[in-house]
Amino acid sequence: MNETIAELDIRFEQFYAANFPRVKNFAKLLTKSEEDAEDIAQNIFLKLWTRPELWQDQETMTGYLYTVTRNEIFNLFKHQKVEQEYEDKVLKAQLLGELCDEDSSLLENLYYKEVLMLIRMTLSQLPDRRRRIFEMSRFEGLSHKEIADKLQIPLRTVEDHIYKTLTELRKVLMFVILFRLFP
Repeated sequence: MNETIAELDIRFEQFYAANFPRVKNFAKLLTKSEEDAEDIAQNIFLKLWTRPELWQDQETMTGYLYTVTRNEIFNLFKHQKVEQEYEDKVLKAQLLGELCDEDSSLLENLYYKEVLMLIRMTLSQLPDRRRRIFEMSRFEGLSHKEIADKLQIPLRTVEDHIYKTLTELRKVLMFVILFRLFP
């Protein structure tokens, strides 16, 4: 079939008129955005225009168009996710930069001492046995088995006490982090 460019243009216009609204509406249904739906539909038909062999002998390509539209939407969502992660990363870096300015070593030292003080306070409020088990593990470097043998208690009890202590410390540290980020 030897069509002229003008004939090809006319056939594409007809194909476009018949299918563009359907593709755009489907994209809008999934993206909930008129602007994104318009962009997606335009991109699809631009790609189709450059590959007439795909649409030339077709009145409609409903299944193909829906699949291509869905894939374009997935690509849009992936791109938006990457952008959001990058923005979050930049925002965190800016916040940390503001906190640490030029006196970063002095500030880090103060934060370190403050966190250490909070850890000590948290440990001092624990039951004696739990605190002692945690100190033996973290400060004296004993294994769970060595602690269990030394205190003549089950290994599972040692693990449970250390787990509960770490949970308490995480709560305190999360509070400190949130307080620093959102004063």
